[in-house]
Amino acid sequence: MRRPHHDVAAIAANDSMSRGMEIAGTTAVFFLIGFALDRVVGTTPWLMVGFVLLGVIGQFARSYYVYNAAMAVHEQRRAHAAQARPIGSES
Repeated sequence: MRRPHHDVAAIAANDSMSRGMEIAGTTAVFFLIGFALDRVVGTTPWLMVGFVLLGVIGQFARSYYVYNAAMAVHEQRRAHAAQARPIGSES
């Protein structure tokens, strides 16, 4: 049974919101770690900037690999559905 269109859109919006919050939260945590280390070591603002860049780059790399994995699954399902469809049935 297929889900109604509005349910699929709500799930996609919820997933996007959680990914955005994850990126913002991770960046904030790395900022705080860098800020605290800068205060202890006395290298303001270098560790803070370095940790923020590390967090942002890490999150975008993670997003890239998660997206590629999701697209690989999507393409496999699409290819499987195309093979299961009888020849000559256009829909």
